[in-house]
Amino acid sequence: MATKLITIKADDTVETAVHVMNENDISGIIVEPDNDGVWSMLTQNDVVTKVMHSNRSPASVKVIEIANKPLRMVPVDTSLHECVDIMTDNKIRRVIVEKAGKPLGIVTYSDVFRTVDKFGWVPVDL
Repeated sequence: MATKLITIKADDTVETAVHVMNENDISGIIVEPDNDGVWSMLTQNDVVTKVMHSNRSPASVKVIEIANKPLRMVPVDTSLHECVDIMTDNKIRRVIVEKAGKPLGIVTYSDVFRTVDKFGWVPVDL
């Protein structure tokens, strides 16, 4: 789980988000709550499919216009198996670990791969 969270404001431009994501070598960034108080997520895929593919300028599009809402969060005590189920069932590549409604970390597909490589994977009875 990545615990160094990089966030961006909902009213920042996509251009700013792309710069921050590249600067930090991350493929997704947490978007701070806007006026409705809901956290969201912006990914490289969102930028490519919703801005570039639509021939829009990243400098003129606000992050909140294309970010995924609401952010898929799981409690801090959620097992890795449960995280994998949530990601698979929702067709997402990351879940946000939260405590008291605030993001603490991110579990990604890459985290799952690294964990399985290091510790193995023990199937659970379903």
